[in-house]
Amino acid sequence: MPVEAHAPLRIALVGCGRIAESHLDAIAAEPELAKLVAVVDADPTRARTVAGRRGAVRAFTTLSDALALNDIDAVVLTTPNALHSVQAIAALEAGKHVLVEKPMAENGADARAMAQAAERAGRILAVGHTFRHGAAVRYLQDHRAGFGRLRAIEMSQCFFWDGPQAPWWATRTPEESLILSLYAPHPLDFVQLVMGDADPLRVHVEAARHQGGWQAEDEAMILLAYADRCLVTLHISYNQPQVVDRRTLFFDKGVLRIEDGEYLYWNEELLVEPSPGVITDARSMSGRDLSGYFRTQLAEFVAATRGQPHRSPLHGEGRRLIDLIDRVRASARANSADLIDGPAEAAL
Repeated sequence: MPVEAHAPLRIALVGCGRIAESHLDAIAAEPELAKLVAVVDADPTRARTVAGRRGAVRAFTTLSDALALNDIDAVVLTTPNALHSVQAIAALEAGKHVLVEKPMAENGADARAMAQAAERAGRILAVGHTFRHGAAVRYLQDHRAGFGRLRAIEMSQCFFWDGPQAPWWATRTPEESLILSLYAPHPLDFVQLVMGDADPLRVHVEAARHQGGWQAEDEAMILLAYADRCLVTLHISYNQPQVVDRRTLFFDKGVLRIEDGEYLYWNEELLVEPSPGVITDARSMSGRDLSGYFRTQLAEFVAATRGQPHRSPLHGEGRRLIDLIDRVRASARANSADLIDGPAEAAL
């Protein structure tokens, strides 16, 4: 059932790690849309600390305790990837809507189970592909028909992480993957958004590991080929000292380019630019304010739960993307195991 049209969506956030703060700030900034009711974390001290900073909010150490509450409409999952499937299914079966951080699931089988649970429950299962919710991507979506036939996409999204950003990153195996699971969902979701219902005919991936703080790949090149002869190349890296974020789309009527996620050029004419203060240093990880993305993502999720028009990527799109990531990881292992496994020095 859709949430009552004008009632704030009552939310329990599960997983009080690094990315959770962005979601919590978005909820706090939109009191007419949403209200934080509870937080859940396996660490009781962290759960209590986060709850204490957020006002009259209850703290729990298990999802089941939060789901037992009668005043929760939705769950936001910001837990490690391996927990997404079981937690989302539990929340859906309890009659709650779910916004799950990307990636939706660890593998296609889990994503399909989640999608089926959403359909059985008649609830919204949305995926937190935050970078869909900026003005440049919206402009591309809304004006796509005027650009003509798409021939190719080139993307580079590179930055630097000096080791694991959460303890569980260090234990991910090469088969589970690192950057292909944790970051590739961003550019691949953009490609899927542009390509619509089309899935690639062929996927070729080369990957490598340069750092020793984890076991899996931290750099990759992805090549996708589509039935309409459109070609896509993606370069992603955790090893670039300065942020590189460039998306170039080659249409038969011209070239569209999105720089730093905020500036959109059509045939070198600047058509979209950020508001003052959104970008303070485009080459730094901390030099871009993403808070507006999270607020817009929340608004789209709330609209979906109310049965209103929205732009949230739901479980069908999420499942297709995880199926694609399965293909990407399999190609990387088939082609590049010698550049990933063993000491990091061997991969340089």
